[in-house]
Amino acid sequence: MKYSKATNYALHALLFMIKNDGDVQRIPVQDLAKALGVSTTYLSKILTRLAKVGVISASSGAKGGYQLKSNWQDVTIYKVITTIDGKQSLLEDNFNHGDECPINKIMIEAEQALIDSLKLKKLKHLV
Repeated sequence: MKYSKATNYALHALLFMIKNDGDVQRIPVQDLAKALGVSTTYLSKILTRLAKVGVISASSGAKGGYQLKSNWQDVTIYKVITTIDGKQSLLEDNFNHGDECPINKIMIEAEQALIDSLKLKKLKHLV
C-alpha cells in the first residue's frame, strides 16, 4: 500500500475540517490550502477524489467549499489512502519467484497486517 504526499495532504485536510466544524459548514479550498501550506489547485484535485467516493461533499460558487459527510466518523484511514493512491503494494518482490518465495510471503503478511490495522482506524480516531 502506497502512502504518498497526496494522501498525507488528504488526511491533514480532513483533520483540519474535523477540527474546524467541517461537518457543520463548508470550508473553501483556499482556506484549507492556506492552512496546510499547499497549492490550491493540487489540494482541489485531491479533495475532488474524496468527494467522488462520498467522504466529503463539494459545492461551487461564492459560498462553496468542502464539507464532511454526516458519517465521517466511520470512514477508515484505509479508504482515504486507497481513494488517493489506489491499492498499490509497497512491499513488492521484484523477483518472479511466485508464492513459494519466503521473502514474498513475509512481505505479503506484513502488508496485510498494515491493511488490517488501517481498516480499524477511522477518522474519529484522529480527534
